[in-house]
Amino acid sequence: MLTREDEINKKIQLTKKILDNVYEILELFKPLLSKMIIMPDAKEFKENGTLERAASLFGRISDLCGEIENSPLPSNSFLESLSN
Repeated sequence: MLTREDEINKKIQLTKKILDNVYEILELFKPLLSKMIIMPDAKEFKENGTLERAASLFGRISDLCGEIENSPLPSNSFLESLSN
């Protein structure tokens, strides 16, 4: 049986793996994305900030996961209050 600390650590590790996979997918598609960005239809997405917003969100997700991974575990009383 996993302790609460083990469960939290497992969730953190799963989140990290997800982000690592997203990063790897983006790296694999980087050449394709580079070509797509220069297509005429991509002009609208560049102009309205969609591409920059998506990049910003991926960066923010990564930052948040880093904060989770590096932060101390919450106290047992805090964790118990979450179940109420």
